[in-house]
Amino acid sequence: MKRIVVFLRDSRTLTFVVCLVVTLFLWTPMKLSKNLLRELSVPVVITNLPADKVLIPSPENNYMKLLAEGNGFALLKAYSQNPVLHIDFQDLQPIDTHSYCLTKNGKDKLNNSYLSNFRIRTVVNDTLQLNLSPKHTKRVPVQVQLNVEYAKEYQLTELRIEPDSVTVSGSKAVIDTLRAITFTYHQRRIAKENFRKDYPLKNTPLLHYNTHKVAMQAFVDKVSEQLLRVPVQVINAPAGSQIKVFPNEITLLCTGDLELLKTLTPNDVSVTANVAEASGDNRIPLRLTTKAKRVKISFFNETTVDFLIRKE
Repeated sequence: MKRIVVFLRDSRTLTFVVCLVVTLFLWTPMKLSKNLLRELSVPVVITNLPADKVLIPSPENNYMKLLAEGNGFALLKAYSQNPVLHIDFQDLQPIDTHSYCLTKNGKDKLNNSYLSNFRIRTVVNDTLQLNLSPKHTKRVPVQVQLNVEYAKEYQLTELRIEPDSVTVSGSKAVIDTLRAITFTYHQRRIAKENFRKDYPLKNTPLLHYNTHKVAMQAFVDKVSEQLLRVPVQVINAPAGSQIKVFPNEITLLCTGDLELLKTLTPNDVSVTANVAEASGDNRIPLRLTTKAKRVKISFFNETTVDFLIRKE
């Protein structure tokens, strides 16, 4: 350490160091401002694939070797930013099953074009390995799992997901394993009001979606309860017979916002007994359907009915 201090205290040494720094400072811009020819390996992205095909990503990216001309600044920028070369599939011709090369038209497009401020003089190596597979599409449901705690006397009365399903395209091996698109919603504070969230859907090399966003909206209400008497409708009775069910009217438990419950009528709910589902002990399970929103409706007591058949 003492030797270094003594060395720097020498006026001749200090003068040399200063001159060296100034020289480098002046020489570097001059050198970088001159045009240079360099061979670059640039990663390739294929665009405009056939509509019925999907490109299976390989473990290693495809590269093209280019002879590029540009000043030192442009080439340094190219090395630091890793530019990508976009090649139109129409500018490729097959060599064998998975090998493709540039057509003459494709080479002409690249020659003397620019990429990240340097000019492409010629293509040194234009062979690419592309694994194309037939494209498969599938309609997949969208699910949102809620991790939410609700305040006392409040509950989730409706969950809207738009769209509730999406069309996904990709290779058969990937599509066959996809059962649903699932998102998770976390909320730390206790919920007593509506909440919503948008989830982005981003295409990947393996999967493409027909939409870019899924919107979730949850409705939370301070709930009340009321009972509703609804008649049982018999369906699929055998021809030439009459079906009588016992009871012919059942009680439903309705839970939701008080103002919404006040407007609820038996016409908003359908309870059916399908004779085709009758069991051997002369009982038919009941099915409940409703178009009422933000109200939960469930069976209060009976979930099946007895029946008698009378031939006409």
